[in-house]
Amino acid sequence: MRAAIAELRDLLAGRRLVVVSNREPYVHRRTSKGVEVTRPSGGLVAALDPVMQATGGTWIAWGSGDADFEVSDARGRVRVPPDTGAYTLKRVALTEDEVEGYYYEYSNQALWPLCHMAMAHARFRRRPWELYQAANRRFADAVLEESDGDALVWLHDYHLALAPRYIRTRRPEQFIMHFWHIPWPAWDIFRACPQRVEILEGLLAADFTAFQHPRHVEHFLECAERELGASVDRDEGVIEHDGRITHVDAFPISVDFATLDAQARSGESERWMAQLRKRHGLDGKIVALGVDRLDYTKGIPERLRALDRLFERFPEFRGRLVFVQKSAPSRTKIKAYRDLQRQIEREVARLNATWGRAEWRPVLHITRPLPPAGMAALYRLADLCVVSSLQDGMNLVAKEYVACQVDRRGVLLLSELAGAHDELSWALPINPYDAGGTAATMALAAEMPASERAERMDHLRAYVAEHDIYEWMRLHIRAAAHLLAARAATRWIRGRGDEVRARIIGRSRVALLLDFDGTLAPIVPVPEEASLPAPIRDTLNRLAKAPEMLVAVVSGRALDDIRGRAAIDGIVYAGNHGLEIAGPRWTWTHPQAEEARPLVAEACARLGERLGAIPGVTIEDKQFTASVHYRLTPHPYVETVRMAVYEEADRSGGTLVVRQGKKVFELQPYVAWDKGRAVRWILERAIGGGWAEEAGIIYIGDDRTDEDAFAALPDSAVTVKVGANPASTAARYAARDVHEVAEFLQQLAGWLGLDRDPREVAERMRS
Repeated sequence: MRAAIAELRDLLAGRRLVVVSNREPYVHRRTSKGVEVTRPSGGLVAALDPVMQATGGTWIAWGSGDADFEVSDARGRVRVPPDTGAYTLKRVALTEDEVEGYYYEYSNQALWPLCHMAMAHARFRRRPWELYQAANRRFADAVLEESDGDALVWLHDYHLALAPRYIRTRRPEQFIMHFWHIPWPAWDIFRACPQRVEILEGLLAADFTAFQHPRHVEHFLECAERELGASVDRDEGVIEHDGRITHVDAFPISVDFATLDAQARSGESERWMAQLRKRHGLDGKIVALGVDRLDYTKGIPERLRALDRLFERFPEFRGRLVFVQKSAPSRTKIKAYRDLQRQIEREVARLNATWGRAEWRPVLHITRPLPPAGMAALYRLADLCVVSSLQDGMNLVAKEYVACQVDRRGVLLLSELAGAHDELSWALPINPYDAGGTAATMALAAEMPASERAERMDHLRAYVAEHDIYEWMRLHIRAAAHLLAARAATRWIRGRGDEVRARIIGRSRVALLLDFDGTLAPIVPVPEEASLPAPIRDTLNRLAKAPEMLVAVVSGRALDDIRGRAAIDGIVYAGNHGLEIAGPRWTWTHPQAEEARPLVAEACARLGERLGAIPGVTIEDKQFTASVHYRLTPHPYVETVRMAVYEEADRSGGTLVVRQGKKVFELQPYVAWDKGRAVRWILERAIGGGWAEEAGIIYIGDDRTDEDAFAALPDSAVTVKVGANPASTAARYAARDVHEVAEFLQQLAGWLGLDRDPREVAERMRS
């Protein structure tokens, strides 16, 4: 463990870790004995508190205890744990209305059932949504107050889906991670959420978003693609949306194996085991165990139904097996949870009345809290542990049980619908909806030979020991460190004038090649409204007139369109991603693009008929390619647009293919041609075969189609990606927006001395 902690600290490299969650790790409450501090139950707190104690930093959470702010300073801060003060707990104050709407209603009656596919319990109401937004803003405010731009901000779970975006808006350079602890639903489920766009865009404001299971990652990628029209790279786990890149991965959460193992071996736990056996008459009995927060996703009624079937079909366990159900009441303000609690109490009473005897009670229901040593004792003495989740992101009970099974006697029965199932392959799988099958598996586990129990548990314990909470943390911090290193390696072009100038000046020629939309002209909702800002036009006019200077605009727009919008004499224009190119005295068209022109026209006509009724869609017939713009299209219609475009590509028999840009689908001829090949063609025609050695080359673009040009140019070229997040680009430099591009072009004009005599400028270029 010490080595793991040391590695975590090294990976943080002096950065402050700021954890943000709804639930706080320590709660101060008023009691008859004064103010007492407790640690709430729950997987998130159990998993993260040991990490924070090891690494230090700040934990931001809702101050839910009635004495929380009595022991905190004026800014809501207190050092925790009380005995060591290893890190700072910053408490966020929420009003009663915010708690009711943000936590009890929207978080737990909208998002929770949505993500657990329990749609009968889902309630989407306007006022709770507004309070959810307000609470997320409060958490974002706390992050900005408690951290600086160098901190590593790590948000947790479904309560805080919007906070990344609120933080990003006010501090664009902040590094943000988000871990989603519960399942992420499939698209067909998620689309039921009226606020799905805001939820997705909130999470996509993070640099890195992680889930429990690869299946949840797949679902999230599909939702981003279908709902937002985001560009998704499934192989790399990368989503590009609205000028930002978010990396996505699956890191299954775990437990502090070493601490749980030591706790289970402690004398205090052994005393608890003896006490539990004596108090509840467990000596000589097969003890089966269920440990759950009372929630309709945990499959507790289904588990009790299987127990009923066990005693019915396997009478040999009557009088021999005791099922201990350890429950923690939860969210009792919500009717569905109160109803569940009453249902479970009735079912426990019925089972005890049906099968019980004077000397044997088949079901023991424990609802009172147990200290850590008591819980470790319960796990250790259980011969079987039944985890019957109907849907679960992970379920740490399964891993806690394994960590506490120091005697290697127990058997884990694990729902196939829990995230832990794919990791803990030596557990016995159960389907909670199959009561008979679960009963049969319980019977099999109860009679399993000691040698097989030990072998299975050895494998499980080895896995959980290796993949513990510190490994989970290490994976996150390592991913963050990798992304931060990539960010640091990106050379922002602003402030690197001397370095860039050295790559250009001194060559016999300078070639300046630029994309248009998003590079020279700001992105606008309607493509027809895009225009070249006057200062940039003036600078380009001066550059175009410089001797030994080549200026080219390389765009996805049609040649005539881009030539008309730029309106600068003496430069080269490349339209349709380079399928048609025109210099001052010549024009060229790719022959295969010419052949595809009739197919493009037919596709545009069909798309016009099919998509004409969909709001916001603009179909642009550019003769050699077609652009279907959907920037103004309501998100629910985007998938219809996407399908229509891809069906046209299929209909062409492979002649046309689809490429996706920023809020646009492009139908293009299937030819071995792109901006990279077009740029090399222009350079060779204008400068000659030695262009790579003779010319100082600059290429600036903002779209994924420009990546082809970045990759095609030599290392000596000045390649610049425009956008707020320049990660995962082949470009050497980055500019944040059109304004920084304008600054650079003015700087370039100054380097070339364009205010001087042209002959002097020519001489300067050669020197």
